Amino acid sequence: MSTLRVDNIQKEDGSAVITDGVIPSTILRGSNVGMVKLNTTDITSSTATIVYNSTLITDDYDQYMISYQGLNPVSNGVKFRSRYSTDNGVSFETGTFNYGYHYARLGSSSEAGGGTTKTDYAESEFTSHSTIADMQSGMFSIDGLRDATLNLHIRHEFVQRSGSGGTYYNVAQEGWQYPKSVVMNYIEFSFDSGNFADGTFTLYGLVK
Repeated sequence: MSTLRVDNIQKEDGSAVITDGVIPSTILRGSNVGMVKLNTTDITSSTATIVYNSTLITDDYDQYMISYQGLNPVSNGVKFRSRYSTDNGVSFETGTFNYGYHYARLGSSSEAGGGTTKTDYAESEFTSHSTIADMQSGMFSIDGLRDATLNLHIRHEFVQRSGSGGTYYNVAQEGWQYPKSVVMNYIEFSFDSGNFADGTFTLYGLVK
């Protein structure tokens, strides 16, 4: 259960909820708190995937945001990606993700953008670096998971060192659109090769 750790919280009607420091997410949502922290995953050793299952991806929230920092793969030159499930990870959606990106190179006037399609995964065109000091940090915004009438929209903003080529540092935005008519309840993050070495990921739900 997601919680906010405080001594008390004042509700809109002026009354207060006095607790021992833990306020359940049901009370937070009822008090019109807009964003609720649902989970933090701290990777400290080689890990293949990061998952958010049906206990976290529910109809309580319209939109999900994932903030991360300190992200490093075990190996250079791998691409960050995600995929989605309607049955809590038993099987995964397959098909075409429409993809676009734009980036600027830090300390340089160089910038570029483009678009393509991705198959089965919402996969980045950017490669990640394994050097701890050159960790990647960013934010995902994911819309449409819980509404069968909406397509899936994924937006990703981040700062990183390129994991291939020269020593390039980028700030970038990228997005994916996946046509669908289903309700999803599971997100899996991975690299296209190898494991996560480090990283802290925090999942938030935006209240309806």
